[in-house]
Amino acid sequence: MTKVITENDTQQDARGEKKVTHERPVVKEPDFQKIENSSGFRELMHKKKKFLISTTALFLGLYLLFNIVISYTNWLDAPFIGDITWVWVFAFSLFAMTWILVTVYMKKAEKFDAMAKATLKEFDYDEEDTK
Repeated sequence: MTKVITENDTQQDARGEKKVTHERPVVKEPDFQKIENSSGFRELMHKKKKFLISTTALFLGLYLLFNIVISYTNWLDAPFIGDITWVWVFAFSLFAMTWILVTVYMKKAEKFDAMAKATLKEFDYDEEDTK
């Protein structure tokens, strides 16, 4: 790793010679334009958009459908079991759907992170080196 020494990192001793007091590592900046144009990055963004758009549409669609159905129809007023109506089943299924989507997102995010790291390594940029 290359070290950078600036004028502020030196001190003069009693004989007038400069001594290095601090050395800082050079932070290697990746070429973001090349990364953005790479096939690995494009594949990552394609898969990420595909997943996020479809899950967001499912999530919002079912939540909006629930509000519309309970406000303007009486489809869910029928009993499911005893005094429990289909409204309660639909409402609790929305909670279950939310937990399932979060779990699926967490699993997918691990894969997206691995793809991002592979893309950055392709361009000799390791995030751990800069810390």
